[in-house]
Amino acid sequence: MNHVLIVDDEPEYLDELVEALAFRGLSTRSVGRGADALDVLAHDPDIRVVLTDMRMPDMDGVALVETVLGRFPTRDLRFLMMTGHAAEADMARAREVGVLRCFPKPLAFDALCDALVELGGDADAST
Repeated sequence: MNHVLIVDDEPEYLDELVEALAFRGLSTRSVGRGADALDVLAHDPDIRVVLTDMRMPDMDGVALVETVLGRFPTRDLRFLMMTGHAAEADMARAREVGVLRCFPKPLAFDALCDALVELGGDADAST
């Protein structure tokens, strides 16, 4: 199973997303800060996909992706971004560093699940 790490500084939103993805059969871990995401990645080699918010207080999503790529250059990780505030320039910046898809908040949940399945997740697409 390919595990998903979700990074978002809004605890209620994070909890809802984790619960909804678990209902769809995805194994997730979640954290509220970029620094915590780095710690999880250092200790959990099963993480394959990182879904991160664009704007967070300690580290924005693009900085997180850049840091992860620098710190774990041999890991086969895929990145997705979500945001409620980013302009097109922010989305372009995310794609330049390797983010495969950007999703506006509130998330189109089916589109997110489809993207996770395409990346090799185990979501039950029929749910």
